Amino acid sequence: MGAAVTRPFPYIERKEKMDFVENGNRWTLKFFLKESGRDFLKEKELLWVEEKGENPICIWCEDGILYAVLKMNGTDTPLTLKAEFGPETKEVELVWLGFRTELWTDGKLRDEEWPVGDCLESREPIIHSAETVEKKEWFDFVQKKKTEHALINNIQYWAPELGKNNVGDCMPFSDQGIYHLFYLKDRHQHQSKWGKGAHQFAHISSTDLIHWQEHPLAVEITHQWEGSICTGSVIRADDTYYIFYAVRMMDGGSAKISWATSRDCIHFVKSEQYFTLTAPYETTSVRDPEVFLGKDGKYHMLVTTNWEMAEPVERNGCLAHLVSDDLRNWEQKEPFLIPGYTDQPECCDYFEWNGWYYLIFSNYGTAKYRYSEHPFGPWLCPENEIIDGLLYRVPKTADFHGRRIAAGFLCINTEGSSYAGSLVLRELKQHGDGTLKTCFVKELTPEYNTFEKKIILDTEYLGGYCDRKIRDGGDHLHAVIRSNNNSGSFGITFGVPGKQTYEIRFAPALKTVGVYPEHSNLYYFPTKRILLGVDGLKGECRLEIILADDILDICVNEERTLVCRLEEKQTGEQNIKWGCFVKDCRAEFEVK
Repeated sequence: MGAAVTRPFPYIERKEKMDFVENGNRWTLKFFLKESGRDFLKEKELLWVEEKGENPICIWCEDGILYAVLKMNGTDTPLTLKAEFGPETKEVELVWLGFRTELWTDGKLRDEEWPVGDCLESREPIIHSAETVEKKEWFDFVQKKKTEHALINNIQYWAPELGKNNVGDCMPFSDQGIYHLFYLKDRHQHQSKWGKGAHQFAHISSTDLIHWQEHPLAVEITHQWEGSICTGSVIRADDTYYIFYAVRMMDGGSAKISWATSRDCIHFVKSEQYFTLTAPYETTSVRDPEVFLGKDGKYHMLVTTNWEMAEPVERNGCLAHLVSDDLRNWEQKEPFLIPGYTDQPECCDYFEWNGWYYLIFSNYGTAKYRYSEHPFGPWLCPENEIIDGLLYRVPKTADFHGRRIAAGFLCINTEGSSYAGSLVLRELKQHGDGTLKTCFVKELTPEYNTFEKKIILDTEYLGGYCDRKIRDGGDHLHAVIRSNNNSGSFGITFGVPGKQTYEIRFAPALKTVGVYPEHSNLYYFPTKRILLGVDGLKGECRLEIILADDILDICVNEERTLVCRLEEKQTGEQNIKWGCFVKDCRAEFEVK
């Protein structure tokens, strides 16, 4: 009864026919549980709807989970909505809006899905219920619910409700001192609407990066044929704000590019105008339009897709290039960039900063950048092209009072194989030669007192391994480490007794900083939790470490950062033990 699993976009195929409905029925089904009937948690049918001898709606509970399964006439595959369910649950509400269906319990939205076709044809269906249901109500309309938009004070590593309501691709935009963050609201780690994603543009903003305000959804799915609202960009022209986006099509057809407009950058209205790319661009996977005003006075749009004339075809992922005078009529050009990777460059970001031009894009979710002294290249590839580490997903940037603040996400899965998760902000800084470095955002970083302990460990001449305890407790640590050795390795250990412990290992000769299970072999333990090409590990090295639940975040010398998710939660009531170690070298540790 669950939603069908498809292959990841853009290689989604639908073999069954879909019949889309515009302006179909709207209804609300509500029921209340008896006080004496709410003491069960095992499998039990609660309510089912009968129509033409079938049951298009079935609601039951099993092992503390409430399930609502809906069958539709537009597709053969039903949709399943879920919510936590227990003795305290009193009221259940199922809402059908035509383009979206919602599951509520006790006045709170718990789950959403996006249907195809109609679920019920009759306006007076036959409703059956178990004895535990005290009262049931049916309305052939939907009453608009008041939505509360929260204030957020802990934005770093934030998600509305991790695992159930996640942060996906981020699209920051700055205007009049306000840092607006639009992001893809993700319900089921890209599995909503039969794997199409059903993403929508959510919106939060801040004037100081500390205090944040939630806003209404900026761009919603409002048609059944919309599989997902894909990543895009925001631009202001005169007194109008434009959000450009691509629509992933439910029928697998050519993706449509469109835009929504606003006067206040809060309430956006879809234009309902669309256009598609044409050959030799591949059209189904078109997404992620990045729009900017060029030095030539024209508007430029960069779009993720393939250039079918490129060789070899296995490396033809590109950024398509379109040009416009008015943001409405676009002329297709040859590719802006074909970076030569074996997948498509996603979620690109283009900006000018202190006389340098930058192009950020992501392959396999990992962000890379190019830079140039000229607006349209030629583009230089830096020695260290990756923004943050391998697990920091598809960041884009916006100006904030002359600074460059990047927003991306960290997946729920430790290896980054899932979609969406927690928000992570970074600050980009420039070297004199135009290359970039990343560091923590100072407004979101703990303050440190003076250094509290100095430890010297030495195995340089005798060889072997030596470690020492630093302290118990605390979810962050700042260390200055001094070592004049190129050989050997040194680092910081941490962990909770009874759980997996970890080490942050510095290897100057290899120019690596990696996160490993403690006492694992550096050379033979594979990991994505690693920084490569790290200079400055010999001599004085500054390290900042933050632990937040199961997230580890580190900054090296205020120019390289690495965020990752650990296998187990580290913070909370647990007593974290911190230590330091050396192997085949000498190192001095100052910590606070």
